Amino acid sequence: MEEIYLTPKDIKPYKTKQNKIYLSDIYSIYPKGYGDKLSKIIVRKYDDFTEKYDVIHLGEIIELINHNLPKVHINFMKKEDIVIYFENSNKDRTKYLRVLLVCIVVTMGSIMGIMNFHADVNMDKSQFKIVDSITNNGEKYLPYFQIPYSIGIGVGVALFFNKLIPTYSKNEPSPLDLRIISLNKEVENQLRNKRK
Repeated sequence: MEEIYLTPKDIKPYKTKQNKIYLSDIYSIYPKGYGDKLSKIIVRKYDDFTEKYDVIHLGEIIELINHNLPKVHINFMKKEDIVIYFENSNKDRTKYLRVLLVCIVVTMGSIMGIMNFHADVNMDKSQFKIVDSITNNGEKYLPYFQIPYSIGIGVGVALFFNKLIPTYSKNEPSPLDLRIISLNKEVENQLRNKRK
């Protein structure tokens, strides 16, 4: 029995007008000789599909391949159902407004969190003592310490998330990228479980 290997592709959202999904759209097929035979297998046909996503189960893929090539053993490199997202052609006019509102809320929350942390640890007194011990006039020179300190917090966060200098590490994902990947996996797992 001959072996074929299916590796899932990184799937971008499909246009809602696209009414056919082929096996080659969602999987890379190895050995390449089988790619010609299997790539044009229609996995899904959509007529007036209104959902935002669809789940293709591995069992459906096995049935379709066995129907065309009954004497092959199928190996999935990732044993997960495939989640397909659809891109709606209607433009979302409120997207930028919602992004702006979320940015404002997150920024205000971050500011409050930092302020409350500084209040809990008496940061004002600590900074005053540092500046007073250096200059003998803490009242006058305290802002010269606090302004760079505040800017440094923002720059430090940007550097930590690897967003201030995008070329700093091209091959290594930032902590924010890893968190987004983790959240996307959790969302896809929930969608798969919902459709079972």
